[in-house]
Amino acid sequence: MRLILHTIALAVAVVSTSALAARPGAKHVATTGELIQLCSVSTDDPSYAAAMGFCLGYIDAALDYHAALTAGKKFHAIVCPDPEVTREEVVAVFLDWSGRNSGQVGKGLPVEDVMRAVYEKWPCSGQ
Repeated sequence: MRLILHTIALAVAVVSTSALAARPGAKHVATTGELIQLCSVSTDDPSYAAAMGFCLGYIDAALDYHAALTAGKKFHAIVCPDPEVTREEVVAVFLDWSGRNSGQVGKGLPVEDVMRAVYEKWPCSGQ
C-alpha cells in the first residue's frame, strides 16, 4: 500500500506542479496543512475560486491516479467510493478526517492523507 501511495504522490506532484507553473506567484503544496488551508477557504474570500479549484484538482488527481493504477491486474484498489460521490463530498471527508486525526496529519505527503481519509470512509470490501 505504501508503494501505491508514493506512486500516487509522485503523479500528483507532477500534475500539480505543471498546473501551478502556469500561474504567476503560484505555490507548490508541500504539506497537508497547506492543502487543508486551500480546501478550507471561505466562499467570501477573493481567492476562493482559485483555492477550491486547486483543492478539487488535487483530490481528483489523487483518485484518478489510484483508479488508473488499480485498473490492471498488478494492484488492487484500496479505496472504493461510490460513483455518485462528488468531489465536494471527498473534500468534506478529507477535512473532517484531518480535524479528527490532527496527530497523524502531515506525517507523510498530502496525497497520503487524502487517501487515508478516503480509505477510512470508503474502503474496498474485504479490507
